[in-house]
Amino acid sequence: MNWNNLGFVICKPDAVYLDLEQDILSFLRQKGFQILTYKYVTITPDLCRRLYWEENKDYSEWWHELESEFFNLGESLCVLVQGTPPSSYESVSDLIENKWKGNFKPEKAKAGTIRHTFGSRNGIFNLFHSSDCTSATKRESSIFFTAEEIEQLPYQRVPYLLKQKEKHNLDIADLYFRIKQQCIQVSFMHPEVKKRYKNYIDEKQRQAMSVSNSLKQTWLYKTLQEEYQMFYADIYEDHLLKCITDYKHFRNIDYDKLFRAFATIGLNLTSWEICLFKTTMLDM
Repeated sequence: MNWNNLGFVICKPDAVYLDLEQDILSFLRQKGFQILTYKYVTITPDLCRRLYWEENKDYSEWWHELESEFFNLGESLCVLVQGTPPSSYESVSDLIENKWKGNFKPEKAKAGTIRHTFGSRNGIFNLFHSSDCTSATKRESSIFFTAEEIEQLPYQRVPYLLKQKEKHNLDIADLYFRIKQQCIQVSFMHPEVKKRYKNYIDEKQRQAMSVSNSLKQTWLYKTLQEEYQMFYADIYEDHLLKCITDYKHFRNIDYDKLFRAFATIGLNLTSWEICLFKTTMLDM
């Protein structure tokens, strides 16, 4: 088996949650790759550490905890693909990593890449992982596929029996404005200020509908800066509004405490919403 012609990729939990894995596999087939085998796996914190941490000591513990929380939200689709890389690329892994995957930052992912095409949300909710070289393909695939499964690859044909699921949505702008509206509603602002602030948020929510998923994080950051300047004095009179609008201090937030505070005002977020909100804010 020529490992230079093999690549290991993962449709991450957000891709599976959004029911995008069939579209991503179709994208890879259209680019000339054959799907050899796949399996759905819930990547536990231990598996996440083996996938990333053991070979990348520069990753911070803070990043690992966020990534582990994200992967543990639901199933990922682990896939082995085969292809013939052009001479300008050393291997299939090199080709997928540097041409087809796309930057981990949504706003930097080039048009035509998987992360741009299917709309990654932030630096962790970015849909797709791929091994960056042949040695990484060998190591990472062995975490999820047994030696026997890999040895049988030349002798089997993979049926496409991907799971049928309900389609979901992961819109950070819609989530942010829903949270913000509730926080404004229960605040002790002057009624006129509250009305003006709510109208501002309503208008921004309408504007967000025309912003692509890959640009929503940067768009939301600019909106936060504008919002902060416009309502600075009023925001600082309310602890919860200050906490989720003062973008300069997002990394200092006690998120467990924040989400408990949300619950007390009637905002019961799902585990997906909690992780999306947290990772987006920490990435700003």
